[in-house]
Amino acid sequence: MVSFTSITRGAVLVLLLGLSNAAPVKENNSSAVPHVNGTSNARTSLPPLISSRTQPVSSPGFEVNLNSEAESIERNMKWFTENGGNAQNMTKRDAETVGGLTMDLPANAPAAPSISSSSVIIASTAQIKDFTLYAGLAAMPYCRDVVPLGNWKCKNCLKYVPDGKLLVTFSSILADTNGFVLRSDVQKTIHLVFRGTNSIRSAITDLVFTQMNYPPVSGAKVHTGFYASFKEVLSSYFPVVQAQLTAYPSYKVVISGHSLGGAQALLAGMDLYQRDKRFTPKNLSIYTVGCPRVGNPSFAYYVDSTGIPFSRSVNDRDIVPHLPPQAFGFLHPGVESWIKSSSNVRICTSNIETDSCSNSIVPFTSFTDHLSYYGINEGLCL
Repeated sequence: MVSFTSITRGAVLVLLLGLSNAAPVKENNSSAVPHVNGTSNARTSLPPLISSRTQPVSSPGFEVNLNSEAESIERNMKWFTENGGNAQNMTKRDAETVGGLTMDLPANAPAAPSISSSSVIIASTAQIKDFTLYAGLAAMPYCRDVVPLGNWKCKNCLKYVPDGKLLVTFSSILADTNGFVLRSDVQKTIHLVFRGTNSIRSAITDLVFTQMNYPPVSGAKVHTGFYASFKEVLSSYFPVVQAQLTAYPSYKVVISGHSLGGAQALLAGMDLYQRDKRFTPKNLSIYTVGCPRVGNPSFAYYVDSTGIPFSRSVNDRDIVPHLPPQAFGFLHPGVESWIKSSSNVRICTSNIETDSCSNSIVPFTSFTDHLSYYGINEGLCL
């Protein structure tokens, strides 16, 4: 079903990001909240990169297994075949797969292993509450009333940030990158939130695993399409976030996103840190849900070296956090929170991905698990 043969660069972006079916919305909507088209604001001046904050890192200073996913695939496929599974059907793609991972969970897939490790802890009620807040925020850019219309009235809007003040919404035409900047005086937080793609399943099945040099950091590489989509809206939100921090210097800045929006959130967090010394590990953090892998090991080591808190949630067998596969030269930074049920969330405390959480179940993954996080329907407006 999926071809990974060469595709023209323009087509790569369209296939990868999955353009919205909605027609482009004019910016002269009735809301008082400005809506910025990324391409129309491209000439906004940005601060230069701070050289001391873009230094490459050759190693994270602790052991990292770059083959953890491949080892889990080998182990689980062996169990699968020994217990009556048909590996040939998967190889021949009678079952829909992406990068060797299943889109729909086979009925006879092995159960998730029970892992006991000092590096795995059970999330507290308070931690799950925080994760749920950011999962809720990540769902809100899917609401047309929020982006681009600029109205903070949706059910989940008022549930999770009742005092939210929208400052700007933004979008781009080519990559269909969308999001908003929001301030909560009760939470004393400036939120920058990115939306995932509207046509999620087709975007996953057409995913192309290409890398490019990451301009700020020598030796680091990132996914070509993810970086291009992030750059399209950089000038749309950056001055707003800067101005808010100037006006509210004691507030924290939290960046979040679901799916593709999670990848953009990670890139945006690094960019803020690289351009303005006021953004530090004390006031800047990143929370993603269902985020794909963004870059190579050198990129992951660099993210870890910044000290910026980065929490990424993975719902059970969600396929997207396993794409692009490790075997294609990608690696997750960040602390993984693996959702086994609404009350059972395991935290793998390593700052780089391991085989102790969701990597333990590959290649038996599921697209359906990508659509719901902490009981919140991502991709739907509620």
